[in-house]
Amino acid sequence: MIGQKTKKIFSELLKKQAKKALSDKIDLLNIVVEFPLPEFGDYSLNLALKFWQDFGFKNPHEFAVKIKEDLDQNKQLMKVISKIQVEEPGFINFWLKPEYLLDVVKEINKAGSRFGRTREMSQKIMVEYAHPNTHKEMHIGHMRTLITGEALSRIFETAGAKVFRANYQGDIGPHVAKSIWGTIQLLKERSQTWEQWEAESSFKKAHLLGEGYVRGNQDYESHKEEIDDLNADLYQNNPKVMPIYFRTRKWCLDYYDNFYKRFGTHFDRLFFESEVAEEGKKLVLANLGKIFEKSDGAIIFDGTKYGLHKRVFVTAEGYPTYEGKEMYLAQKQRQTFKFDKNVHVVANEQAEYFKVVFKAIELLDPWFKNRERHLSMGMVNLVNQKISSRRGIVITVDGLLDEVKTMARQLTSSSKELGSETEDIIEKITLAAVKYSVLKAHPTLNVEFDLKRSVDMDGSSGPYIQYVFARCKSVLEKAKGSAMVGRVLSDEELVVARWLTKFPEIILRSAEQMAPNLICSYLFELCQKFNNFYQKNRIIGSKEESSRLALTKAVAQVIENGLWLLGIEAPSRM
Repeated sequence: MIGQKTKKIFSELLKKQAKKALSDKIDLLNIVVEFPLPEFGDYSLNLALKFWQDFGFKNPHEFAVKIKEDLDQNKQLMKVISKIQVEEPGFINFWLKPEYLLDVVKEINKAGSRFGRTREMSQKIMVEYAHPNTHKEMHIGHMRTLITGEALSRIFETAGAKVFRANYQGDIGPHVAKSIWGTIQLLKERSQTWEQWEAESSFKKAHLLGEGYVRGNQDYESHKEEIDDLNADLYQNNPKVMPIYFRTRKWCLDYYDNFYKRFGTHFDRLFFESEVAEEGKKLVLANLGKIFEKSDGAIIFDGTKYGLHKRVFVTAEGYPTYEGKEMYLAQKQRQTFKFDKNVHVVANEQAEYFKVVFKAIELLDPWFKNRERHLSMGMVNLVNQKISSRRGIVITVDGLLDEVKTMARQLTSSSKELGSETEDIIEKITLAAVKYSVLKAHPTLNVEFDLKRSVDMDGSSGPYIQYVFARCKSVLEKAKGSAMVGRVLSDEELVVARWLTKFPEIILRSAEQMAPNLICSYLFELCQKFNNFYQKNRIIGSKEESSRLALTKAVAQVIENGLWLLGIEAPSRM
């Protein structure tokens, strides 16, 4: 990765020039490698702007000129750099040699699916994502964490980390009691039994429990005692209610498994609230008077002592809250996978919750300090629609996929060449439309999902990226000649080749910033650059056919590798 290598060369150069007292200030993290506009080179660095005062120069430009003079003498760097130029107020811009760009194209075609992989991120990372509570249908908020968590896992792995995929699900508590109670009422009104529903699909059974949850919420105030008693029975494993509980819990887990398979994800471990509830309560009680304290009959953590807020960890009725359960969950996850970092991919509405929980976990065991991280996810809504599972306004994942698939089907309706592959390709287009729409925005930002834009073949969409890949594959299949790089590229080809060189660095940035949207933006721009080349240059039958085929092959490979990072499959035909 040229940018990363250059950062290290610059860092070493500065340390040689620096006084001993200043050497600690030269930190790679403070050296920013930017991708400037094409007229300003392939890379631009902020070294002079960052350190000119530390080294006693009058201004950044003067320091930048001095750095350039030293870099011009650096044989290792000049093997790949054709020009270094200083721009006001002190940027250092440099251009890659065309010969190096040709070598990168060759490297991509040789490395194949391995191109972009590095060992830069040598950490053990647990990614905890999805988190659908049982006894409810999966809505599009859970879908976003599912898609983002899997993409992050792939990006971390490609950047060199060892990843452990975890899923923490709420399978005990008031929401379960409400769902079961409400479903019982529905079955009575419909003169149906639990056994009659066993033969139904997992989606229909999950929908029934979703209806039950809405009913339980609607009737909670008028049947509070019944539902609260059921909740107590579930916590106490009352044999009268546990058969129904286990039956409905299995229904939900089967339902979720179908989604995990469809979305191309898997989990190394499923954690459940039911397995950490009692032990979490014990941990809180064991630290009463030390970390936790009593308040109005409940046990709380007084976060105000740490600039946070108070939260209940065990209720006055003696039930552990989500917060209380987290105390043992952290221990359980550490026992399972001794991570360097645990990334919780959870909605931003839980941001304050996690601040308090992480502080309490850290006080229980200092080992956890700075190891727990909340990726504060923005919300997802369909354009002009709102979601509320309690009020029954739910946009389910399967419902959304059905709508997108209807639109994806229209994209392939005129193609007679797909044959038996048609349905498989439509499914891939559908998932690409949904995943890309979710991932192209930074994880912390809200997403307004637009059905039409998700399948837009002229804009930044998953199907558009897939289409460019299919175009590349079509060219390669039709060509009879070999794909060999053997000449200096034209201007349009150089633009594409220059962008290809940045792929490994984009992956590392995406991993460091936990931002899959960087991959989306990179792929969209790559496709635009390739299409511009494709429209202006003949490939098959031209004098430059072999070299242009090599470039096309490299573009196809990088698109495929990039889509894989996003959890998107790349069909060869569309």
